[in-house]
Amino acid sequence: MGEILVAGIGSPHGADRLGWVVIDALQHASLPAPVKLVACSLPSELTPLLLDAPRAIVIDALLGDGPAGTIHVLRATDLTRAALRLSSHGLGLVEAVQLASALGMPAECLWVLVLDVVHPEAEIEDAWIEGLAQRVRTMLTEI
Repeated sequence: MGEILVAGIGSPHGADRLGWVVIDALQHASLPAPVKLVACSLPSELTPLLLDAPRAIVIDALLGDGPAGTIHVLRATDLTRAALRLSSHGLGLVEAVQLASALGMPAECLWVLVLDVVHPEAEIEDAWIEGLAQRVRTMLTEI
């Protein structure tokens, strides 16, 4: 079936590093399925990756109402409603997924894991990284 894409979106600033940090943690973990781990600086980098992957998990930070550390699992159909709450990548993530869908990516092949950081300058906690990494490991056995 091919490698499952696990992509983390991030930047070098504050809590927005979350996607990258989780990808780094997963690179040092034993994973239950063949995966392609990618750290993306821009959501637009996702579109070609999503089109090449049989299934994909995307990790990003969420600027929500809390509590900080809450993990949400979104599907492609949930992204439009959540766009205003996603990090600075929000609209770019939605647009990247919409473009991939328009070009043939089945919506049921995508899961988006977002963790509520509440504030963009929040310190990333070890428990957040481990929680997301564990959720990815679990999802890899189920999808």
